[in-house]
Amino acid sequence: MLSACGGGGGGSDSSGGDASTLKAGLYDAEIARVNGSEPQIARTYLSPTGELAIDFGGGLSFGKLEFDSSTISGTSIDYRQPDADGKGFFEDRDAREGAISGTINSQGRATFSTDDAGEVNTEVTLQRVDDISDFGISLTEASGNYERITEPGVSKVVLTVDSNGSLIAQYYDNCQLLGTQTRSLSPASSVNVFNITYTMSRCDNDIRNGDYSGLGFFAQTKGGVQGMKFLAHNGTVAMQFKGTR
Repeated sequence: MLSACGGGGGGSDSSGGDASTLKAGLYDAEIARVNGSEPQIARTYLSPTGELAIDFGGGLSFGKLEFDSSTISGTSIDYRQPDADGKGFFEDRDAREGAISGTINSQGRATFSTDDAGEVNTEVTLQRVDDISDFGISLTEASGNYERITEPGVSKVVLTVDSNGSLIAQYYDNCQLLGTQTRSLSPASSVNVFNITYTMSRCDNDIRNGDYSGLGFFAQTKGGVQGMKFLAHNGTVAMQFKGTR
């Protein structure tokens, strides 16, 4: 997906304007854990209303940020251990929410820590990736069939996005993914981040059923939108979708 976007570089401070809030878009998060393990870079999505989603490889995190002058506060919840069969589900949800607190350095850069049960366990630096973030996508441009990118031996699934924002897919293990309300997929007018909501039903594993919400972005080339990726959860299970058309 990053190659379709023209690479993972292009970050900047996005320093124009007041620094009392972070601009929506895609961010690189450098995550340093207090246990001394090597820092990692995780792709992060921030919506115009402060919803946050982080893909840190072995898991997903979802949260909500609040901004007050140059300070950040909020909460987050982690889902770990992706399923062994490569179908994109994460079913190990942390029992507690983490508390977020930090500082805005500019409109495209911030630092914060996450606190679990009174103990700081991570330090995070967010850096906005402007060249991927700063374009808008209409529902007409986004509509189409997206085939999920899979590992060898994993069957393909296709997600259909309609020009009214509705979603449908026959997913793994008899799950039906359905977003029938208008604008289940809601792209922003000038930022390459979208909100997504849908329902999973009829799954062989009951905990995968339910109402999901999350965030995603589109991959773009000079010829137009070629792919999409999103992270979403239902409060018990999280899932990741990455597809091309």
